[in-house]
Amino acid sequence: MSSRKPKLQAPLPRKKFSNAIFDAAAKAIIDGDDTIPAIEKQGISKSTFYAELTNRPELAERFKQAQIRRDQYRNAKRIEEAERELARRAIEGWEEPVFDIKGNHCGNKRRYSDACLIFMLKSLKPEVFADKPQALIQNNVTITSKEEKEILAEWRQRLGAAPEK
Repeated sequence: MSSRKPKLQAPLPRKKFSNAIFDAAAKAIIDGDDTIPAIEKQGISKSTFYAELTNRPELAERFKQAQIRRDQYRNAKRIEEAERELARRAIEGWEEPVFDIKGNHCGNKRRYSDACLIFMLKSLKPEVFADKPQALIQNNVTITSKEEKEILAEWRQRLGAAPEK
């Protein structure tokens, strides 16, 4: 068995943090890059980058906004895909194979998702299909110490427990 050591990747030459580096990293994030690769692509370590953000709150806020903008775009695409799949499962359905007792394929059966249909209806017409909040009735009852003892004694008697001494 050979004892070859894995090749170590030479560290990238590190640049000093600057507003231009920050702007380039923020733009890359807005354009869809993941955060760490966007930072490292600028030739600066993530620890240096984040240390600078800690010292400069105005940049930290701009950085956070860049990530939010990227995620809004990503999530919008994901939501559209999920809505299309929800509609397909609820309305179009899918084919599922049917087998006889011997295991022979004898046809297909169209299946639909009731749960997907319910979620679609709740989102498309919430005034009719959304879950209705339940009314919470709260009574503020004040029980004196004497009344509490009487109530507990009554319940102990009902339950057949020994009376409290």
